Amino acid sequence: MSEATKQFYAGLLQRHGTSCRALSFASVSTQHARFAALLPVLPTDRDAAFSLLDVGCGFADLYGFLLEAGYRNVAYTGLDLMPDFTAHAAARYPEAAFVTGDFLKLGPQGGHYDFVLSSGALNLVNERYPDHYDFVFAMVEQMYRTSTQGVAFNLLSAEGQRHFTPDARFFYCEAERVLEHCRRQAPATELDQGYLSYDFTIRSRLEAARG
Repeated sequence: MSEATKQFYAGLLQRHGTSCRALSFASVSTQHARFAALLPVLPTDRDAAFSLLDVGCGFADLYGFLLEAGYRNVAYTGLDLMPDFTAHAAARYPEAAFVTGDFLKLGPQGGHYDFVLSSGALNLVNERYPDHYDFVFAMVEQMYRTSTQGVAFNLLSAEGQRHFTPDARFFYCEAERVLEHCRRQAPATELDQGYLSYDFTIRSRLEAARG
């Protein structure tokens, strides 16, 4: 995460406290719509035990959503660069694990998880990368390296940019370009554009790809 991104979230936290708006979600309903779009990559049996890494976990709202949806055997780890976020999340969910750090710098010591999910964590322009797609793809490739069974994440869509006042801090991705890149990593990848008019989700199942 870039310094500008840290400052962006620190400002939101100061203004909005520990609400979803501090994580740049417009409302709980849109946050939950994004979460719901991630779930099809997970086991259909909600009693199944699996490990999960939430990249850019914020206050671990995704974990709470999973619990409410009936996933009771999730070994959840939340990762975020913002220590204020992970501290609040750890206080909310002491049974879960939390790591404060940069996902791209963790490497093999970050471990492996059955599933790696990320919601809304890749939308801010990272000034370290002249082309924001390079940042998105670096993060996605790290997710594939870290997961053994499935990856899912969502992004703002280029087609949906018309719904918003122009803001150079946010990046709107071409869904088909991201899909094509991901299918080179994991052929069993699908695109979901059916839940919000300005967002899309990529879901990849890795067992088929890795035999």
